[in-house]
Amino acid sequence: MSPTRRSLLGSLSIGALGALGGCLGGADEPESESARGRVSGTETDPTVLKARNPDGETVLVDGSETNDEGEPVSVGRELVASAARAADLLVAEGVADADRERVRSFLDETDYDAETVYVARASVESCQRLEIQSVSWDPAHVEYEYCRELRPPDEACESDTRVALGLLFRLPVALDGRLTGSGSSGHAPCQTTETDYAVIDANATVPGNETAIDEGGDSR
Repeated sequence: MSPTRRSLLGSLSIGALGALGGCLGGADEPESESARGRVSGTETDPTVLKARNPDGETVLVDGSETNDEGEPVSVGRELVASAARAADLLVAEGVADADRERVRSFLDETDYDAETVYVARASVESCQRLEIQSVSWDPAHVEYEYCRELRPPDEACESDTRVALGLLFRLPVALDGRLTGSGSSGHAPCQTTETDYAVIDANATVPGNETAIDEGGDSR
């Protein structure tokens, strides 16, 4: 008996689906590199390190690239997605030795198979600090929210002076390094804070405590 037209069409449809499934790959196949970074998320208590440079315009420079004067170019906003790229990043002159060590350790201790470091640059008054409230990401896009408040009275600062601030966020996702958009939003003063002071001595000389930390929280 000859096959009916309907049975022939059914056979062709099954064959076509089988071929398409082979092109797409089965569920048991490992995730391809092209799928890296197809994740969105938000952290309200992000892992972030903050470091200051009172003598320059940036905290991080690119050791693999130089300008016309032969100096490393400054790093603005970037997604650091590999240990090799992290090794290219250098701490700029003017950053305190303690902060230099923390920045290097932060980059070196990141697990780039599961994490990505988002680097951002900001500028703040010498007597102020940023409190990071959240960070959000989509593939190739990162934004963070912050508030601004006075630094503790035992922190040395200089009134009417701005300093460079480097922010390093450790995102709990392996992004692919492309950054097509970024942003930030904030307000001052912070609405919810444990700070119990209202006046700061702009000429304070006490060095105070650590100027950067690597597990969220606050920085000086």
